[in-house]
This record gives sequence, structure tokens and C-alpha cells, in this order.
Amino acid sequence: MSANRDQIHHLVDRLSEAELLAAQRFLEFLSQEPVGPIFAESTRRGIAQADAGQTIVCHDYDEMVEKLLG
Repeated sequence: MSANRDQIHHLVDRLSEAELLAAQRFLEFLSQEPVGPIFAESTRRGIAQADAGQTIVCHDYDEMVEKLLG
């Protein structure tokens, strides 16, 4: 199925007020820069760890970055 901007605008116009924030966040996510290889590898590693039942406890953002990317 091929979509064009007019179809997407029509769908957005049909959303209720309660759904607009979720739609905005999703569209912002889609419009971000592509995921780089380091972040992609970190994400794959995290998913594998979660699948294996492993958890990582982080107390702040810097600690999370160090544990995931370090």
C-alpha cells in the first residue's frame, strides 16, 4: 500500500484530541536521524540481555550511557 502526504493528513485530521499527542510523538520518532551503528549494536545487546533475563541497574543517564555504550 502506497501512502502520500494527503492520505496521512486525512488520517491525522480524523484523530481525536486524546490521540494527537501519541501521534505527534510517533511522527517525531519517525523523522529522527537514522540510528547509528553503535546505538544499534547497543540496542541489540540490550534486547539479547533482556531475553536472557539479565538486567542492568542504572542510577542516572551518564551511568546508563557508560554501561550500554562503554
